[in-house]
Order: sequence, then C-alpha cells, then structure tokens
Amino acid sequence: MITKATQITVLVRDVEEAKKFYAEKLGFSVCTDKMFSPDWRYLTVAPQQDNATVFELVKAETPEQQKLVGNQSGGQIFIMFQSNDIEGDYIAMKEEGVVFHGTPGMVPGGKGVGFEDLYGNQLDLYQPE
Repeated sequence: MITKATQITVLVRDVEEAKKFYAEKLGFSVCTDKMFSPDWRYLTVAPQQDNATVFELVKAETPEQQKLVGNQSGGQIFIMFQSNDIEGDYIAMKEEGVVFHGTPGMVPGGKGVGFEDLYGNQLDLYQPE
C-alpha cells in the first residue's frame, strides 16, 4: 500500500541558481546536497528540514527536459504550498523578488495567491481557514 509521497522532481536550468532561489527567496531548507558521481548531484530542498516531501532539483540535460523547465505542469499549478501566515510569507517573498499574481485573497477553504518559481512554473501559496 502506498502511504505518502516523498519526493517531487523539479527540472531546472542551473542547480546552484535553483538552490539559491528556493533557499533564499522562499526560505526553504537544503535537505541533501551530495555528489554521487561527477554527473550525479543529489540536491533536495523542502519548506522545513523534516518535511515528509522533498523537492529534488535536477538539471535538465536532454532537449526534451529543457523544454519542460518552467512548464512542468503545462501552465497549470505545479505545486501548492501551505502556509500558517500567508500575509507574512507573501510580504517576505515579495521583498525577495518573488513574482506573484496578485495579493492573498479568499479562495475555497481559506486564502491563496499564485506565484512563480525562477523559471515560471506556476505555484500557489495557501492558508486554510
């Protein structure tokens, strides 16, 4: 029986650039950063160090992978992040230069606002009621 999701792969153009965005602009923790071989760097980030789900930042290598950078979900919301202080997170992230699609507003079940990662993947910030 499947019990939880543990990792989501995010294709990126540059691993260091993506690490910096997630750690500095979104305030994520770097969970793992190991070189297993000259061609394999395993780098994961998460909102908190002990998160059940981590995001592996993987350099897009092939032309097919490169086409997906910034559009991994076909223009739909790729990942929704839950907040316990959406207004505070919105202000802090906006001050770091994160691109938002409006301001936090009422959505079904709470407050939400859309934003983008450094490549244009569509993300949501959500705080339940």
